[in-house]
Amino acid sequence: MSGSSPATAPARRRRRLPRAARVLLGVVALVVLAWVAAVAVSGAQAARALQRVAGAVPVLEQQVREQRFAEAATTARSVAADAAAAHRATSQWPYRAAEHLPWAGAQLRAASGGAAAAAVLTEPLPAALEVVGDALAEGVVSDEQAVDVAAVQELVPVVTGYRDRVAVARAELAAADDPAVLGALSGRLEPVARQLDELAGPLDTAAELVPQLPAMLGAEGPRTYLVAFTNPAEVRPVQGIVGAYAYVSVDGGRIALERTGTDGDLYSARADVSVNGDAYAALHGADRDAGRVQNLTVGAQADDAARLAVSLVVDAGLPEPDAVVLVDPVGLAQLLGPDHAPLDLGVFGQVPAADLPAVLMRDAYVRFADDNTARKDFLSATSAAAFEAVLADGMSTAALRGAQEAVDSGHLALWSADEQEQAALVAAGLAGVLGEPRAVAHVGLTNVAPSKLDYWTQPVLRLERPCATGSSEATVALELTLTNAVPEEVPDYVANQVATTARGERTARDVVSLWVPPAVGLDSASVDGETVPTAVDSEHGWRLVRLTVDLPPGEPVVVRWQLRGPAAQLPAEVTGPTTVAAPEVSVLPCGAAS
Repeated sequence: MSGSSPATAPARRRRRLPRAARVLLGVVALVVLAWVAAVAVSGAQAARALQRVAGAVPVLEQQVREQRFAEAATTARSVAADAAAAHRATSQWPYRAAEHLPWAGAQLRAASGGAAAAAVLTEPLPAALEVVGDALAEGVVSDEQAVDVAAVQELVPVVTGYRDRVAVARAELAAADDPAVLGALSGRLEPVARQLDELAGPLDTAAELVPQLPAMLGAEGPRTYLVAFTNPAEVRPVQGIVGAYAYVSVDGGRIALERTGTDGDLYSARADVSVNGDAYAALHGADRDAGRVQNLTVGAQADDAARLAVSLVVDAGLPEPDAVVLVDPVGLAQLLGPDHAPLDLGVFGQVPAADLPAVLMRDAYVRFADDNTARKDFLSATSAAAFEAVLADGMSTAALRGAQEAVDSGHLALWSADEQEQAALVAAGLAGVLGEPRAVAHVGLTNVAPSKLDYWTQPVLRLERPCATGSSEATVALELTLTNAVPEEVPDYVANQVATTARGERTARDVVSLWVPPAVGLDSASVDGETVPTAVDSEHGWRLVRLTVDLPPGEPVVVRWQLRGPAAQLPAEVTGPTTVAAPEVSVLPCGAAS
């Protein structure tokens, strides 16, 4: 008998859903499918747009490096449009709702975070590149030796705005960070997050400095800069002895060299050492010798030297400057760069920029051995000419890179009497100060037997990292080798002025200064294996250890410090003295020297 029995028919009817329910489930299914489709389409749109962004970024970077700002702005408009499209696609409600799903939601959140960060960063990029292109069209300084202050002022909101945008982008990426994100996706986003983290600090610094630049360029009235030309052939912790100077005025962006002179103009003047406070006076001597032109740069920091220089020139009857630039021949060569056209230096002919230190700190002493006045006049005129050449170059990108190199190596520093400007210079690392104590050792040299023999000094520094970590007590060894390759014959003016023998005339005598964090103690100090006495003081919050060495011609002298303290505060890096020859520095892992 076919068909359903009476007993089973009602059960089958109970399993059959009412028509209304079937319609409702169908609608729900359609909605779910539409939602899934919308999420998939949004994801695909975002992925394609972000891929186009990723492909265009290297092109954009190359255009910016080559200063093709008009082309870069065009590329940036395309990048910004794609980033905005990706952000729109991942901002739609189906996509946002799907971000709450298990596992898949983490992938979607990561993608939307990357899209949001890209949009935040690229939206103002085209306009920003146009502003930068206008500002750098003829270099920072034009052929007329003027800075376009209006263009610099336009840069201010660009820089400060980007500081805020980077903070937002970092927050978007941090919010999307999830251990469940697939490696293929996190591998794309993590490098971006790291780059933004690295960019945040310099951008914060730029946001402090750039708003100060218009006033420093004379936008609010004329500014006077004292350029102190130093000479590390007679070395000091801050570059070297001041040998010449120039006054530069800046008014509405227009730069003019007002006058030049030599240290001979300043011999009878004295700086008021109290301008640097009681601690400086107690450490470096409160007598009148500490205020002499020869001793302006014996402290650890360029700001101390600058304040003394201002006091000195005022005592000499010269105008009081608003700011001070300290630069030596090495710094001038770095500013000009290796590709700069040779300079016409009179009796020395056409001199390549790279040879400027040798001409100013070696050849001039030989050429003018019997005429010190002529030598000083030559040094003054040449230093000023080199500085003007820097300005005439338009301060190109290459020159700005050279300036950074000169600052980093200690051969260029700036100081402003305006507290807000000085704070910005310090934050930017342009002020030549030690900063807050940290796990770094600084080494400096001070010539204490009048000579120019330090021109030939080659420092080699070797630091071994501690084996412990954190707050555990540990030791490190820091070693400084000084070799003075003095030639057989040197002009009388170059020789050790207080020596009594021929060998002594070619022997330099220097105080070696070591600055370490205050929690770091000294176990021992030795010179060529023999323990020597040291003077232990403090300067600007750092522990200062000093000892004296003689540097006979051609014989390496090894200074070794054994330092002890909490491992986290022991030096993990070291910076060397501002000698003519760049210090050779090596940092070894724990146990490498044993």
